[in-house]
Amino acid sequence: MSFRHEKFAPHGGPDGGNGGNGGNVVIQATKELNTLNHFLYQHYFTAENGENGRGGNKHGKNGNDLIIKVPIGTILIDENNGEIIADLDENGKSVIVAKGGKGGKGNKKFATSVERAPHYSEKGEKGEEKHIEVKLKILSDIGIIGLPNAGKSTLLKTVSNAKPTTADYPFTTLSPKIGVVKIGVGKRFIMADLPGLLEGASKGKGMGNEFLAHIERTKVLLFLIDGTNKKEILPTYNSLLNELRSYKPEILDKKRVVAINKIDLWNVKRTKEIKEKFKNIGEEVYFISALHKIGLEDLLERLYELAISSTTIKRKVTVKENTIRLSENDLKKFLRIERIDDHTVRVTQTELERRVQLTNFDRPISVAELLRFFKKINLERELRKVNIKDGDRVIIGNKSFIYKKDE
Repeated sequence: MSFRHEKFAPHGGPDGGNGGNGGNVVIQATKELNTLNHFLYQHYFTAENGENGRGGNKHGKNGNDLIIKVPIGTILIDENNGEIIADLDENGKSVIVAKGGKGGKGNKKFATSVERAPHYSEKGEKGEEKHIEVKLKILSDIGIIGLPNAGKSTLLKTVSNAKPTTADYPFTTLSPKIGVVKIGVGKRFIMADLPGLLEGASKGKGMGNEFLAHIERTKVLLFLIDGTNKKEILPTYNSLLNELRSYKPEILDKKRVVAINKIDLWNVKRTKEIKEKFKNIGEEVYFISALHKIGLEDLLERLYELAISSTTIKRKVTVKENTIRLSENDLKKFLRIERIDDHTVRVTQTELERRVQLTNFDRPISVAELLRFFKKINLERELRKVNIKDGDRVIIGNKSFIYKKDE
């Protein structure tokens, strides 16, 4: 709130500028990230406040937006209602998850032909606050699928720049690991080691659907099978196939390759017989040793060919945004009054709550402006319909008032 005080402007007048709007919180997908690990160290994010308005009709500067980077394939879920806010499946795709509040109006804005020197101004609106669940569905060219200890982490470590932990026990990999595989000049693709699949995963066993959901974002499937026991190769293949079919049959429409790992442990290499069996069921099969780098060149060349010729299954997410504009004459139609107890009522209505929030209760003239609005929407008449009594508490937004009947 401000008034002109220039020497040659004796009648002055209000010249308080408006406050700046608060910044928005924006989440944006980027190809530069591939994990959500940065959220381990920071859970709360706040955009910049808008600046205060000043005298001389100077408006405050808007606050800068806060842009939070996440990997491509991140899904944002509103924790309050479980609805999907956005599916950030492309590089650069972004969404405003929390809007900054509008700056309050300076007293210059309230000047009229009737009231030429208003001694009140508005507070700025409070920005939105959201609790968001952030999930990452890996976007990769090749997804390695296999039972625990099939050698998935070893293969990824051998052929890419990834450094996954490997050990001789089930579920070494508890979260997806990804790496970039380079097989020549300009030839590269992204490979993901997905957590071990167990029989019954489609019903929640083991890593369950948390694992299977990542497969939806993978272009090509690589079935990696432990070849130590030759009798278990085909049963293992059928088990993997059944789990994917039980989870979502259309996943089997993806292109896939079978690789039999650990052939360095074979006493007698009977690859021809096994290759014939897979050929009879229409599957490509390769024989490799990830640990000793046997047979990898042909497999990687074939995976590259399939990766550049395939597309991912994309699930379209539509985010609807509805804007309702109300005239002040219609406000009372949307007024809701509920009695909490014998001496307390709650009044809810968006514009009413906004006005209460912006009112500066340290300035009587600002309070008077709010009371004029109460009268404009016939708030007292509506309160009488619920038998309001002297001394009852009226809650509006985050403020409460004591009702006193006019004498």
